[in-house]
Amino acid sequence: MLALGLFVSKSRAGRAMQATAQDPDTAKLMGINTDRIIVMAFAIGGAFAAVAALSHGLKYGQINFEMGFIAGLKAFTAAVLGGIGNIYGAMLGGVVLGIVEALAIKYIQDIPGMDQLGGGAWKDVWAFTLLIVVLLVRPQGLLGERVADRA
Repeated sequence: MLALGLFVSKSRAGRAMQATAQDPDTAKLMGINTDRIIVMAFAIGGAFAAVAALSHGLKYGQINFEMGFIAGLKAFTAAVLGGIGNIYGAMLGGVVLGIVEALAIKYIQDIPGMDQLGGGAWKDVWAFTLLIVVLLVRPQGLLGERVADRA
């Protein structure tokens, strides 16, 4: 995570990625090959997805075509929780999401009157409930910044 953060914030290609994400037309006018930068960003994302899929396959001993659906939803949820466009926010969102799921599995079923709402079957429900609450309270995410609307 630290290496990715340093790459995006300090390297020439990382700054080009930030410029392309912020305003592709202006980045193109400044001499950045935005098509190459977009391909590079997707390649980096694909490489991370491949590492995650390989780790998942090694842990569970099987791979199928639909194994990444829930993981993809959780990754999107973590990114939204932390703040879209903020790498460290996505990491924080993932940590918060993991803690909420762990607490939901272990402790919610121990609360009197809520024993049907805990356990492993309900962890996804609590994760997405957290997403809804965060979006209601702070729509830009935990570390996101308010951005003025473009005209």
